[in-house]
Amino acid sequence: MLGGAPATTVQLPATFFLLLLLITTTNCSNLPSLTVAEFASLQVSPSLVVEKSPGSRPGSPVVCERVEINGLSRLTNLTSFFSSVKLNVLNVNSTGRPPNITVCFHRNASLGVGMCPEDQWEKLTKGSWVKSMSPFDHKLLDIRIVGPSVGTAEVVLNEEFYVYRVIFLVLGVALLTFASSLSNSLIVYYGGAMTLGVMLVVLVILFQGMRILPSGRKSSLALVLYGSIVGVGSFLFSYVPTLLRSLLVEMGIGEDLYSPLAVFLVAFVALTGAWLGFWAVRRLVLTEDGSIDTGVAQFVKWSFRIVASSMILQSSVDPLLAVAALVFGVLIPSAVKGLYSYAHK
Repeated sequence: MLGGAPATTVQLPATFFLLLLLITTTNCSNLPSLTVAEFASLQVSPSLVVEKSPGSRPGSPVVCERVEINGLSRLTNLTSFFSSVKLNVLNVNSTGRPPNITVCFHRNASLGVGMCPEDQWEKLTKGSWVKSMSPFDHKLLDIRIVGPSVGTAEVVLNEEFYVYRVIFLVLGVALLTFASSLSNSLIVYYGGAMTLGVMLVVLVILFQGMRILPSGRKSSLALVLYGSIVGVGSFLFSYVPTLLRSLLVEMGIGEDLYSPLAVFLVAFVALTGAWLGFWAVRRLVLTEDGSIDTGVAQFVKWSFRIVASSMILQSSVDPLLAVAALVFGVLIPSAVKGLYSYAHK
């Protein structure tokens, strides 16, 4: 008897813990749930009366419902690496006055239904609420209706694939792998500097041209800044033809000279920008013996690595997979260098 007493004492907490775990699992399994897919939807009508819900007025009737959002397994669904899930809550089939619906999107399973902190509740805007999430994430969605009105909310999941994330991953890994080689390549310096030089000349010409026009003196700086920030390419293609035509009309030049002048202008811009880039490289990058300055090469190499790391981290909305991809990208240069050394032994 004395020998069995400690075993019984140890078994009681273990039994209590298992019972509590079973009750919690049973309650979670009774929740309405949605699993991430290309398209999934669920309609819920909150009916659970909650007292003293944070942020609600005392005495106001409050009904809530909790929806469990189940993500995918990372190991078996790597095809969703470049995807993100758009979660949309819609107010549908409301009777009478539109209900006051608020939602709380969280992952704290220990919170009671409708007991999110006041600052985490978000109100539907024009009958809709949208949030993005990782397709591998597991979260809880609390839906709350405050007031006498009743209604039904529809929860919609849409998994969307983004091509630009694929491009970010490929370019990031490539840039991370060849950062050391690119930082010691004269072609990279001359090509980059000449491209920037051409863009600078184009912006200067546009700025001066818009100052000449009577209608463009006040807004020329704003337009140039807008074109630089939003996108120089789209701005140039849409604005340059109109600007050149207006300038030629102001100068009294006929339409028969448009093509020769356009060719001359393009050649002038390209040569001037290329000369500026060539001068900048010779002045700032190269040493007296014609080699690339070591400090500049180190700075460019680490700049490439930082940009590449940022691109890889942006290739997936899931932080764990994004970090794993970054680690994989960091290991690739070492593997390539090892294979190269082994092949040339």
